[in-house]
Amino acid sequence: MSRALILMYHQVATPASAQEHRFCTPPGDFVRQMQHLASAFAPVTLDRMLAGLRGEAPLPERAVHVTFDDGFTGVLEHAAPVLAGLSIPATLYAVSGRLGLSNDWMARRGFPERPLMTAAQLRELESAGFVIGSHTHSHARLTEIGAARVAQEVGASRRELEDALGKAVQHFAYPYGLHDEAVRAAVVEAGYASACSTVSGFNRRGEDVFRLRRIDVFGTDRLWQFKQKLRFGRNESSRLFALQYYAGRAAARLRPH
Repeated sequence: MSRALILMYHQVATPASAQEHRFCTPPGDFVRQMQHLASAFAPVTLDRMLAGLRGEAPLPERAVHVTFDDGFTGVLEHAAPVLAGLSIPATLYAVSGRLGLSNDWMARRGFPERPLMTAAQLRELESAGFVIGSHTHSHARLTEIGAARVAQEVGASRRELEDALGKAVQHFAYPYGLHDEAVRAAVVEAGYASACSTVSGFNRRGEDVFRLRRIDVFGTDRLWQFKQKLRFGRNESSRLFALQYYAGRAAARLRPH
């Protein structure tokens, strides 16, 4: 295994506004993206990917894992059936203090208010093949609050989700991708096995499993953009970048050695 990808989604639904569209993938687009993933990549569970990154087990070439942040009900309604039909494992990072409520941290910034899953819906999602992880208690900006509150946001969220699910919660994702050494240490101290960032790129053997890289799939991405993101391991996509990349490789082959 040379490198592995983790994809990051938020909502899967029909966008309710232009502002929301970046974080909201239309269901038809999601279907086409997952069909490509199933045909051209090797979807694996997060635990299997972690074992590969730690050098404990081999991973297939083009290994990929799908994740969702926040816990929107659209993931259960629109994404889960598609993933189950294609045998693609996934992880959802839930905001434990907002179960059955809404995305208030986004609504305060003018985004449409969307419902978040209840504890019962999380259990239903889990029965459909998802792993449930933590995205803090309140979607806090962890690098901007004190150490005591960081510990509460990280630790309480794990306990609350474990109570809701009746099983251990092992994985974490930093809200907004915000983390530093102190925040990372708090996640380790709380007993998690991994944490996802929002830094783009491929994950390679020896990667810090508490700073896993993810590719941000935008709701506005066309299929060619989605494919390009997976090919190059970067959040941004453009036809010019691909041309420049291949032109650079061709020029390098022509240089004398």
